[in-house]
Amino acid sequence: MIRWAGLTAFAVLAGPLVLDLLLPRGDALLSARRRLGRWTDAAVVVLLVTSAGELIVRAGVMAGAPPGRELTAGFSAVPAVLAHTHFGAVWILRGLALLAIPASRRLRIRGLPVPLVLLVAGTTTLAGHAGDAGDWSIASLNDWVHVVAGGAWTGGLMALALLLHREANGWPPGALTAVCRRFARLAAWCLASVVATGAWNAWSQLPDAGALWTTGYGRALGVKLVLVALLVAYGAGNRFLVLPRLRADDEEGPGAPLRRYVSREALLALGVFAATAVLTDSTPPRHAGHTEHMAVDGDEVSTPPAAMSMEALHAAGGVPEGWRFTPPAGDATKGRAVFERLRCYACHRVAGERFTAPTGPGPDLSGMGHHHPPGYLLESVLNPNAVVVEGRGYSDARGRSVMPELARDLTVAELLDLVAYLRAL
Repeated sequence: MIRWAGLTAFAVLAGPLVLDLLLPRGDALLSARRRLGRWTDAAVVVLLVTSAGELIVRAGVMAGAPPGRELTAGFSAVPAVLAHTHFGAVWILRGLALLAIPASRRLRIRGLPVPLVLLVAGTTTLAGHAGDAGDWSIASLNDWVHVVAGGAWTGGLMALALLLHREANGWPPGALTAVCRRFARLAAWCLASVVATGAWNAWSQLPDAGALWTTGYGRALGVKLVLVALLVAYGAGNRFLVLPRLRADDEEGPGAPLRRYVSREALLALGVFAATAVLTDSTPPRHAGHTEHMAVDGDEVSTPPAAMSMEALHAAGGVPEGWRFTPPAGDATKGRAVFERLRCYACHRVAGERFTAPTGPGPDLSGMGHHHPPGYLLESVLNPNAVVVEGRGYSDARGRSVMPELARDLTVAELLDLVAYLRAL
């Protein structure tokens, strides 16, 4: 719900700024511009509230709160998240950008709100699935274009619906037609961008077409695609059937049919945001293996010892049903010292730590403890070739991991401590 409100508010923030650029210059539409400005300010307030709510919930998840208790547990974890995590740094930047938007409008600094909104869109991207690939990656750029284009298109629809209901009857002759035609051209470019970037996202997150109906992420994506298709159909009807017949002498006021169509499009956009909110809180199928063994309380699920006969154990394949390797707990503080001694920071970035900047190609370890169970982390240290991460510089010409094998450099205690440190990230 918090994410849905935030996505809607971002569209409401982006749409009026876009539509303001399309309005003809002059004092005749000054009232319309003021109304759009009030919508922009209201959207900033809602975004600040939803951003704070999402920060608290995410902090609760990072603190290991059980499902349903993230809000209550998140308050105490917020300072640490803001000070020591990549997510916290992104959210600080987001808050500053949001506060600067109404300030720039009050100071009448023309042109500044638009780059600030683009920056807010960037923070949305970096806090989502695309950010896993890195801040300056093709995935992040693709998702940023998707967020900006979608926000400009759907937010512009909402702003246009508002003006059609409240302002358009008093506009000069021809102004409504001119604005609608300009927006139709912009919407076409936005639609093309949304389709292209959305297709790339689906290709990168879904292993095959079957994942569309066999996974929760795929089903949410399917619902979103249906709603977008309806949105496109209404937009096509607007552009090719309603807009050419726009008349100033309509008994219900100029553009009455257009007003009905645009209002329905705006409602469909709310449904698209709801499906998108579900998507962003779902695990993409390509990442499912990383989290399928994560625990309810931020650690591996605590189960009593499995008591069974030797015969039953052998019959089950040598391990109890549902067995997963779980290493004993280590000391995260000592593990950090091991991490530093091995110079792991030469290849891996860790947000909030003051290690020397990495020069190698290793993945960013910030938030690693939330993505992988401890058994996977231990295996990655002892046998880096068990799972070779796809990405430039991660593997050699033979397809083997470039990470060195550390088994001979660690005692068992040091290995457990290092895993504890990684889990604490």
